[in-house]
Amino acid sequence: MASARRYLAQAVLYALFFLPIVYITHQPLHRHLPEEMAELKIAVRHAGKVIGECTDVVAADYRALPGAAVRPQICPRERSPLQLELVLDGDILYRDTVPASGLHDDGVSSIYRRFTIPAGTHRLLLRMNDDVAVAGYPWELEAEVALQPAQVLVASFKDGFRLE
Repeated sequence: MASARRYLAQAVLYALFFLPIVYITHQPLHRHLPEEMAELKIAVRHAGKVIGECTDVVAADYRALPGAAVRPQICPRERSPLQLELVLDGDILYRDTVPASGLHDDGVSSIYRRFTIPAGTHRLLLRMNDDVAVAGYPWELEAEVALQPAQVLVASFKDGFRLE
């Protein structure tokens, strides 16, 4: 009889523990996006072109360098910042210039942005310049996209823009 009471008490305690968990997992409804909205993400991680040209080291300067630094040319390390522009249906939605990372501005530039936009068909224009010596935008993607409600569209860059 004592073991039956113990099992019953154990069942009651388990129920008291699990009922709030079941309630919490089913009751609060969470919507990632409002109804009739979609999400557009930009995820770019790219190294801009190196700014400047390599210069030859003069013979007198070449001999003066320490052994580990002896090299025939000195090349700059600084990279161009990325200029990115997102145009949606003719309106500029995002425009930014992102500097290169690193102590000497010699790393990659990273851009990650999320935009909540109405679902439906949109004209998307994504442009990027990774070279300060070039005017305009050498990298472009122009596309017509049809977004369903709660759909997530990701624009990424690797040797050109991609939509996924």
